[in-house]
Amino acid sequence: MKLPYYPGCTLKDRTSQLEVTALAAAEKLGVQLEEMPNWTCCGAVYPVSETKIVNLVAPFRILKEVQETGNDKLVTICDFCYNVLKRANLTIREDPVKRRRMNDFLRDDDRRWAASGRGVGEGREYDGGVTVLHYLEMLRGEVGFEPIAAAVSKPLRDLKVAPYYGCNLLRPPAEMKFDDAENPRIMDDLLGHLGAQAVEFPYRIECCGSFLSLSSPQAARRLGHTILESARKNGADAIMLSCPMCFYNLEQKQREFGKHFPGFRSMPVFFFTQLLALSLGVDPTSLGFERHFADPIPLLKERQLV
Repeated sequence: MKLPYYPGCTLKDRTSQLEVTALAAAEKLGVQLEEMPNWTCCGAVYPVSETKIVNLVAPFRILKEVQETGNDKLVTICDFCYNVLKRANLTIREDPVKRRRMNDFLRDDDRRWAASGRGVGEGREYDGGVTVLHYLEMLRGEVGFEPIAAAVSKPLRDLKVAPYYGCNLLRPPAEMKFDDAENPRIMDDLLGHLGAQAVEFPYRIECCGSFLSLSSPQAARRLGHTILESARKNGADAIMLSCPMCFYNLEQKQREFGKHFPGFRSMPVFFFTQLLALSLGVDPTSLGFERHFADPIPLLKERQLV
């Protein structure tokens, strides 16, 4: 199975372990993710202005190019990219004025592509026909959790993991329609099929602080600490998540928590793709654990998983 893939910026730098493990796991599952050759930044945050719609150009161009290559699905891993691309796609599909203005704006792209001999022609309009899939949706809908369970060579037995969903996968719920916004299950179900025990905890869908880590770091620290302690109090060995920003606020910021919260003990934080790849038999030394502040190796050794 081949699917076009949009990596986004962060996966090429600060959270490269998310992309490396996602691609390795996909290969194990017989999925070939083909990176878009001319991708650009999606804009990072969905633009909400009704009048300055130029900020829609970036996601619109990405989606239009997928259509130009003859595909009707696009896989992405970053939660921010997923949120931006999916919401932009919905806007283009449902708002004829914005759709027309975006297509008019990008006619120069059509001419440039045609002149380059890429086989795309002037006048092809994009109407929102591409389906944007998060990697988790690809696992559930395109591969299936049962085939994934059958491919597991190293079940994550005795590992108690708290799935943390955060904001961008779920909200706004009317636009994202990713899962039940109040009681999401997709990561819990994935963990179950990998042999781990999913631990529910009250802060599983609360915000990690997002960009408050820059404008109000003390507020982001408080939120991150609360989420980690909630998971710990409910019996979790570790947290699993999908968002690069959540990883920064919950994992990388742990190096600061001990200075501000007496008695704090670090907790391993995994990207879901790391645990997926581990369970599928990918070499543990290639899973990027050396980039973590809270070293997960002692926990994995204790559970005889590495």
